[in-house]
Amino acid sequence: MFDRYYRGTNTGEEHKGSGLGMAIAKDIVKAQGGDIKISSIINEGTEIEIIL
Repeated sequence: MFDRYYRGTNTGEEHKGSGLGMAIAKDIVKAQGGDIKISSIINEGTEIEIIL
């Protein structure tokens, strides 16, 4: 989830975004001495916890 994702030039228009958001969020939280965790359950939702 936190790995940087770089798209090639042949990725279709259906896919929006660059895949960098969570990687950048993790870098910011870690720089502040914190931690970030994600838990997800299919058809229920996703929880993102940021601890500073």
